[in-house]
Amino acid sequence: MNIQDRAMGQDMKLGPPQEQAVDSLGGERKVYGSPSEWTLLYPVFSSHVKRIGWVRTLAGGLSMYLCIPLLVILHLTCCVVAYQWLMRPLLGMPKVRWVDYVVIDRHRIRGMGGFDKFNCMFCGYANGLTVMANVEMDHIARWQQQRALPLWGKAVLALLMLVIWPLLLIFELGVQIIYNILVSRPLGMHRVSIAQARQILNRQAYARQLPVFGRLPLLAAKNLCLRFAMALEQIESSWCPLKHLETREGVVYPKHHDKFFGPHELEKMREVLSTVGTVSDRRPKW
Repeated sequence: MNIQDRAMGQDMKLGPPQEQAVDSLGGERKVYGSPSEWTLLYPVFSSHVKRIGWVRTLAGGLSMYLCIPLLVILHLTCCVVAYQWLMRPLLGMPKVRWVDYVVIDRHRIRGMGGFDKFNCMFCGYANGLTVMANVEMDHIARWQQQRALPLWGKAVLALLMLVIWPLLLIFELGVQIIYNILVSRPLGMHRVSIAQARQILNRQAYARQLPVFGRLPLLAAKNLCLRFAMALEQIESSWCPLKHLETREGVVYPKHHDKFFGPHELEKMREVLSTVGTVSDRRPKW
């Protein structure tokens, strides 16, 4: 099957009449123009290729996936073991539900190829997990001791504070190497700095009421996770700026999703990405 046949088949999947637009002459047109264009199959990827070329697009785009192991470690160690299994029952923290933050559904949007769909699945997992981790840290930062902890509980928290430092070092190296060098440089995205995140936390007087023993590792973890969120905001706003299909009550999406396109606005999205490169206020340098 040649590219034109595949594109025509993809074009037929675009769905019912409401997924079509009316041009200036009053006639119906598909969400994309000519079905013979290869860009029909990969609207996001091809837009960046058109704007910055193959080398930069492949170098930065593929490097994003190097952080997947870090995300899995963050998920299992911090979100599941540290918060859900240890700190929530021990300190009486609110429950944070995975399904309310991590939503992977944009790969079902018609009109995208496999590479673009995988990008959206990655962005859904990465951004949702980061939002969930930040929410859990905020619950810890607002914690106020209402009852004395048993000796074994204090021992668990002390051990947790010691274990978290090596993990933070691993995550820090990941942010500095993977995003600040391998991703941001070829794609022209803005670096994220420790000082920038620290200023935000200082303005919020973050975790000020906690004792020093607990406040210092929490501030370090929050600073790191906040920078991770800043980086992912730029990535998602450039590589999958599409709204989720899931709209049920209780789902929490990052605030930058308000600027995203609807599932039937792929052509508009392609025009923006191929010229501006993002829907974020932090536009790429090239």
